[in-house]
Amino acid sequence: MKIKRNILGITGIRSEYDILSSVFRAVQNHPDLNLGVVATGAHLSPVFGNTIEAIRADGFPIADEIESLLSGDGLASRVKGLSIQLQGLIQSIQRIRPDMLLVLGDREEAISAALAGAYMNIAVAHIAGGDRVIGNVDDQVRHAVTKLAHLHFVTNPESYERVLRLGEQSFRVHLTGNPGLDRFAETPVIMASGLSDCLGFMIPDSEPFMLVIQHVISTEVEQAYEQMKMTLEAVKQLGIRTILIHPNSDAGRQQIVQAIREYENLPFLHISANIPRTVFVNLMRRAGCLLGNSSAGILEAPLIKLPVVNVGNRQKGRLHAENVQFVPHEVEAIKKAVSKALFDETYRTQVRLCVNPYGDGRSSQRIAEILAAVHLDKNLLIKDITY
Repeated sequence: MKIKRNILGITGIRSEYDILSSVFRAVQNHPDLNLGVVATGAHLSPVFGNTIEAIRADGFPIADEIESLLSGDGLASRVKGLSIQLQGLIQSIQRIRPDMLLVLGDREEAISAALAGAYMNIAVAHIAGGDRVIGNVDDQVRHAVTKLAHLHFVTNPESYERVLRLGEQSFRVHLTGNPGLDRFAETPVIMASGLSDCLGFMIPDSEPFMLVIQHVISTEVEQAYEQMKMTLEAVKQLGIRTILIHPNSDAGRQQIVQAIREYENLPFLHISANIPRTVFVNLMRRAGCLLGNSSAGILEAPLIKLPVVNVGNRQKGRLHAENVQFVPHEVEAIKKAVSKALFDETYRTQVRLCVNPYGDGRSSQRIAEILAAVHLDKNLLIKDITY
């Protein structure tokens, strides 16, 4: 009888988990794999909705919980939390003894897992390495994780070539696409009336609405309040029905929340601290425009032909489709771009014809198959640089 391979997935925040969840499902359903999940960071915080309960509701086994999120809003808080997370993860790995660690992207969870795996001789599989973003610490973390990880699941051909240029051996690198797209194939459709009931906010079929998600840029923390004010002032002047979701748990978050509170009484604005995945996917399906700087606008929005207005430097320099307009933190520039996204039929036709460079929505199964088939031997664990 073949022994199942134990895969330990590490997740720390709603946005990252929503992408990983499809991979977790594929791993859980694979006959040769066992899944365990370590929940840490914002998942354990009531401020961010105790989203560990969403993991449980999805039916994934929680192998461990690591309290690591600090309440401070400064730059030091995030890296202090990372150090707590690393210590907890080392203990989790010692107890669980997984065959492989599975992580996504560029946040604390990815670098802490990659460090632990590299030092403890446990293979680390990393999703979404090789992407390029300007002006945020996440970009440096992502490339550092690539150099520590043993197996790379990249989302697009450009990132595939970049990981090879970082000196990674070609047998480690697999072009799978972005698993965040998979949830759009898996998530059932909710009608406008159902979404209205879920949110307690009317979403009519006959009227376009905006979805707003804006995060802090690590190199522009001091400007987070003013940047959010510019976006919200544009929303106010446009007067279009809008659903706004609170930002991630990064340093400077409280500045953004402060700005949001100043506009919370706008009658056409609905604010949510946290939105369940099924509702979020359906909001993206129905929205007329996504405004802010979320990676969802770059990675997933082209799949559903959603126009995006990306404000500021976050996501700048990242591979993107024709659905994205990049604008500065200026009220008039934001208003002009949103109006084009919502009402310019020539532009909207162009968006409907765009091709998503991040895959076809079937990445998770590819990842699970590779996790089951790869040889866990010295050839995988002992890395060599190709240059």
